[in-house]
Amino acid sequence: MASASSAPAAKAKRRRGVLNLEAQFAFFRSQHRHPVNAAAHALLTWPILFTNLLALQFLPSPLDPALALALAYAAAYLAVDRRAGALAGALFLAGWAASRAIAARVGFGVAWRWVVATQKRGPAVSDLPEVFLMEPFLILLQILNKQFGYEPYPGFMKNVDKMEADLREESRGLKQSKVA
Repeated sequence: MASASSAPAAKAKRRRGVLNLEAQFAFFRSQHRHPVNAAAHALLTWPILFTNLLALQFLPSPLDPALALALAYAAAYLAVDRRAGALAGALFLAGWAASRAIAARVGFGVAWRWVVATQKRGPAVSDLPEVFLMEPFLILLQILNKQFGYEPYPGFMKNVDKMEADLREESRGLKQSKVA
């Protein structure tokens, strides 16, 4: 039988499903509680994604890798929420169209400098699937929720609030066990 102190550690090690919107949003909110941190992510994540689309415009390929990426993101976002996912997908496709137009005008050298300028520090490698796929959508969802009270379905925010509180409690338990 496992001890009571190992239960929070076991829960913390459990990975949240990439497309589990409640778990992803609760974790996202628990990690972006400070207003400056939240604002920085809201202002910088989508431009970073745009520069990724811009860089992909220069890959020699018979297919358009930037369009493929934009469509993959749009499909994932539609899978987790039809309404906000449709908006996020439209933003991605608009970003693809803009990156294509800009790439044709500025060329590789200028585009590459923009990419390097926006990508100074990245997330932890262990969180890459969740971060690269879900963070742009979670930022949009947070903005829609704060500005318009949007919820993907009734009770969504109540469930997220409970999950976020559980995450904070688990985090406190892990910190206390490290100190002891």
